[in-house]
Amino acid sequence: MPSRRLLAISPHLDDAVLSFGAGLAQAARDGAEVLVDTVFAGTAPPPYSAAAERMHAVWGLSPEDDAPLHRRNEDIAALAHLGLAYRHGRFLDSIYRRLPDGRWLTDHVEGGQKLAMAQDSPGDDDLVAEIEDDIEAIVAEFEPTLIVTCAAVVDHPDNLATRDAALSAARAMNVPIRLWEDLPYSMFTPGKVEFPPGFRLGDSEFVPASAENWKRKNEAVECYSSQLTMLNGRNKNLFARLDEHARKNSPRGGFGETIWPVLVDEDNG
Repeated sequence: MPSRRLLAISPHLDDAVLSFGAGLAQAARDGAEVLVDTVFAGTAPPPYSAAAERMHAVWGLSPEDDAPLHRRNEDIAALAHLGLAYRHGRFLDSIYRRLPDGRWLTDHVEGGQKLAMAQDSPGDDDLVAEIEDDIEAIVAEFEPTLIVTCAAVVDHPDNLATRDAALSAARAMNVPIRLWEDLPYSMFTPGKVEFPPGFRLGDSEFVPASAENWKRKNEAVECYSSQLTMLNGRNKNLFARLDEHARKNSPRGGFGETIWPVLVDEDNG
């Protein structure tokens, strides 16, 4: 997947590495400039929602810890291990956001780690427009020859907002865009991808990874120590399942990751 400048738009501080870390690392090794921009990496001051407090505890953080800062530092270490540049966006993760009436966007589900989104939350059109503006500013500065972002296989508001903003920015700035599979979540809760009008998926493309790059990706994932308890919980065996998933999708049984080109229908855009 040759590219001189590759811009990865990641919803959260681990999504790009989990979903397409080997591909990004290979692009950098092939001589591309690779920049990973994480959208929802903003600093969230207390007070926190019950959902956020629950997640902080799962991540092994104390109430005094600055959770977004902790996670940004993990991300810096992970991306440095893969030879990638980073940029951290200003937007707040869904567990830190409120609805216009003051209620928290994300509800805590007792007895587990699952987050339930408020059923009557309004659309995020304004949020998507703000994210799009930020992405367009990065595109104008970095001048990528390719953008990659999440397919939003899982129904998460941050992933959906990131993808839709990236799609619109890529079309406005005339930059080709590809979407990665939302790993590991798509392995647990696979879903159907629905796009805004004017966009559709092309045929899937398996990007093979060498054993060395796959190892480096796994090592980078280990930098997100706050997330590993959650991702490995309930016998999910994260790394073994990532290996199994990659081999299942590979035409030759090796390692790799799946991406899709995005086709634009200008008549419906």
